[in-house]
Amino acid sequence: MTDQGFSPINFLFPGLPLPRNRRRDAAHIKMRAVYLDIIKERRKHDLESEEEHDMIWNLMNCSYKSRTPIPDKEIAHMMITLLMGGQHSSSSAGSWIMLRLAAHPNIAEELFQEQVQNLGRGSKGGRLPPLQYSDLDKLPLLHNVVKETLRLHGSIHSILRKVLLSSPMATSTSEEFFRDAKTWNPHRWDKPEEGVAAAVDEEVVDYGYGATTSGSRSPYLPFGAGRHRCIGEKFAYLNLGVIVGTLVRNFEFSSMDGQEGVVPPTDHTSMFARPPQPSFVRWTRREYD
Repeated sequence: MTDQGFSPINFLFPGLPLPRNRRRDAAHIKMRAVYLDIIKERRKHDLESEEEHDMIWNLMNCSYKSRTPIPDKEIAHMMITLLMGGQHSSSSAGSWIMLRLAAHPNIAEELFQEQVQNLGRGSKGGRLPPLQYSDLDKLPLLHNVVKETLRLHGSIHSILRKVLLSSPMATSTSEEFFRDAKTWNPHRWDKPEEGVAAAVDEEVVDYGYGATTSGSRSPYLPFGAGRHRCIGEKFAYLNLGVIVGTLVRNFEFSSMDGQEGVVPPTDHTSMFARPPQPSFVRWTRREYD
């Protein structure tokens, strides 16, 4: 399935008779068949969900508010949504973070020093210890780098409801809500009152997949808001945190032309704000003492 089938115009006019849309639809049918076969096999053998508990099992045991069980076809479509959304958003956000670190090598060095100071170094070669899940809570700048990148390079171009279409990027790049809104500055989140002109909604709720902020009154909406907020938000921060945390401890970053503070513009013709080619970034293996 080509990314061109995910461009914003396709969500407004999904039936346009274009070759890329035909390829998208053919791929969709094949992917749906894969999931339907899995569901059929599980129902055939009457397997218990405890034997292999995953999202498919969860949806197979769910019902709508009307108490109508979710049809298998719709389960398959939901699984495709989760697969494509998680794949594209994480890879896109990760690429933008690398571009930003290449343009701001001082921030990349701060990320490395944050690990040195908060995680310590091993006795052999001065190398950092293996990254653990609990370590991410000790790295606030790493979290803020992800957060700031998602502010300027959100993974979703538009949020659609039955009577509404909104663009989260409009508020997240507005001077009304963020001082120097077009500037990439992870430190604005160290003390939000200094870099955020309007309070970001911090009302905590749990929609069934862990406590998070509702986002209903926030200008910062990289994962949507309300009950339709992305269920992969916490995993996205975990995923990107591990990737970026591992890279900065092994490599130093710079742009190919040596310029700092400059990155290519965002291409919003793609649903997931496709970043430019990675040839913009120069990777240099970090030397340990």
